[in-house]
Amino acid sequence: MKPRVDYAGAWVLVTGASSGIGEEFARKLAERGANLFLTARSRERLERLADDLKRVNGIDVRPIAADLAAPNGPSDLLAALAATGIFVEHVVNNAGFGSTGPFSSLEPSREVEMVRLNCEAVVALTRGLLEPMVHRGRGGIINVASTASFQPVPYMATYGATKAFVTSFTLALARELHATNVRVMALCPGPVRTGFQKVAGISRPGLPLAELTARTTVERGLSAYDRGESLYVPGVVNGAQSIAVKLLPRGLLGWAAARAMHRLGRAG
Repeated sequence: MKPRVDYAGAWVLVTGASSGIGEEFARKLAERGANLFLTARSRERLERLADDLKRVNGIDVRPIAADLAAPNGPSDLLAALAATGIFVEHVVNNAGFGSTGPFSSLEPSREVEMVRLNCEAVVALTRGLLEPMVHRGRGGIINVASTASFQPVPYMATYGATKAFVTSFTLALARELHATNVRVMALCPGPVRTGFQKVAGISRPGLPLAELTARTTVERGLSAYDRGESLYVPGVVNGAQSIAVKLLPRGLLGWAAARAMHRLGRAG
């Protein structure tokens, strides 16, 4: 069993920190005494959040504006972190976005950008920051995936596939690091009402019983990370869904997901 996480004085990187789940991670980690590197595209929003967290929690917070969907975004961020000389003990790879509609009608460059952010940036940051954790024998990474990672998702085809990659990648790393004190966890939330829906073009909510707040999602996610879990699905309904999909044929899962997307008005 891995030791419980002591965040006091540790440095944590949170990506996509300017709103939604990323902002909530920043707030909850700050309450636990962590110092924070916060990154997102909006420098102004990051600086406001950093000032607030420093004032309320008495910690050190350093905002770094970065576009992780840009080809050099992850390497530029890693260079900025390396220049500080600070050991990043924990990472929350939260930055990501989605899209809805028939794949053949979606903007090609936007879909490729999604893969870069949701997958490539996660791999680059994980590889760049994991090795020092292994050498020091402490730390870990939370990769934010989704319940969409458990089955094909017609009309959100690219998004679902990117999150399936994140979940598979994370579980593989968790097994590689099983005998160490370094932890890796895939957090797979269901619907969470954030700015994600607006970016993805989602106007109608999913199942009300499955929806959780960002605060609840993060609080439960951090508790699971502290326990050393490698995969965590917050919420009873979402957890039941993740179990059910393991028992059904992929063809049936794709058909059911397509029907659900039509009912929710997300099929174009």
